[in-house]
Amino acid sequence: MTDNTTLPRGTNLFQPLFVRNFRLLWLGSVLSFIGGQLTLIAFPWLVLKLTGDSLAMGAVLAVAGIPRAVFMLFGGAVTDRFSALTVMIWTNWFRLVLMFGLALLLYTGMIEMWMVFVVAFIFGIADAFYWPASSAIMPKVLPVELLPAGNSLQQGLGQLSQMLGPVLAGIIIAIFSEGQESDLADLLGISVVFFIDGIGFVISLAALSMIRLDKEIVEQGSLDFASMIESIREGFTAAWNDVPVRLITILFAIFSLFYRGPFLVGIPILSDVRFEEGALAYGMITSSFGIGAMLGLLIAGSFPKPSERFLGILILGDFAVLGAGFIAFALTTHLEVAMFFSGLGGLTDGYMVIILISWLQTRIPIKLMGRVMSVIMVFWIGLTPVTAAAAGLLIRWSVGGVFIGAGFILIGLSLIGFLVPVVRRLGIEAERVELNELKETGAK
Repeated sequence: MTDNTTLPRGTNLFQPLFVRNFRLLWLGSVLSFIGGQLTLIAFPWLVLKLTGDSLAMGAVLAVAGIPRAVFMLFGGAVTDRFSALTVMIWTNWFRLVLMFGLALLLYTGMIEMWMVFVVAFIFGIADAFYWPASSAIMPKVLPVELLPAGNSLQQGLGQLSQMLGPVLAGIIIAIFSEGQESDLADLLGISVVFFIDGIGFVISLAALSMIRLDKEIVEQGSLDFASMIESIREGFTAAWNDVPVRLITILFAIFSLFYRGPFLVGIPILSDVRFEEGALAYGMITSSFGIGAMLGLLIAGSFPKPSERFLGILILGDFAVLGAGFIAFALTTHLEVAMFFSGLGGLTDGYMVIILISWLQTRIPIKLMGRVMSVIMVFWIGLTPVTAAAAGLLIRWSVGGVFIGAGFILIGLSLIGFLVPVVRRLGIEAERVELNELKETGAK
């Protein structure tokens, strides 16, 4: 790390901001995170206005998510072999071009659904390489002692963008749609959202390009298919052989299957058919989750981290809260109630994200960080297209039924997990017993 910044004495949450490279990364991430949240609102709303079909919306999310899941493992392998910073810069270039191109198509009225599918597909590939790189770069811009604080700031930034981005997108769409009576009235506002996102990527690229790192130690090997597959296999093996990491990955998969997809597809449909605020209601509910997640982050950063033996219990408790929130979404007719339960889910989930990511970063070997994190991301985020497509199909039958069904599944799996010791303890206690046995055997 080529940054000789003199750090103030002591430790506090904002100390990483005194490191030049981290400041630039943080600035670049601000705009990428906010842009991602703007797009998260604008993309489903665009499909909904073009087709009025929840299945089409789920299909577009699937088209973006499938290449993201398939190529994410290659993204982790490439990150471990090349500069994570270089990977982030190149993928941001692709996303910049996509956002400006989509904004132009919408503004000129030339947009067609097949174009939306193409953009979603390419954007998914770019994300597949960006996300593993962004998770692996932190140890390269900060000294070890500042990693927990830097990670908290970075994750807090993501939660802040989730809090502000959706409501900003909703406001922009609502302002530019005012006074227009066409069924496609929202398209102008959506084009403005994509244009603003593109401007954000321009500034993000400028910030990332100013980061200066020492020559990074990377894995040796060529880019031929066989070598890349072997590299990916090593990442899978490392994730599977570590029992706590394996269990956390499975629990992340459950979250993706029964929460992320129904939330992404169901909330815009629910907002459109049940609340008169429309796009603004969609933004408010999603932003409430971000506000709750920000509070969860502050709690996680302000109090001592919980003992490892409580991690499994906390994750299962998070599932129960998220499931109860889904049931509330299905039953309420009041926007304020939906916002409250969205915020409550964000509170518990935001707390757990910080605790788990910090724990994983200290456990996974740095040389395997990109690959193991890409494996976790495949199950945490990569399964979204499967559940999004399924949710889009089921919502055509009943949006309330999807929320109730997913809610009871999350609560049921949480209760089952509490009854299974290895899940409740994440295998950590058994691991400790084996270690003690090995020590005793060695002593003999």
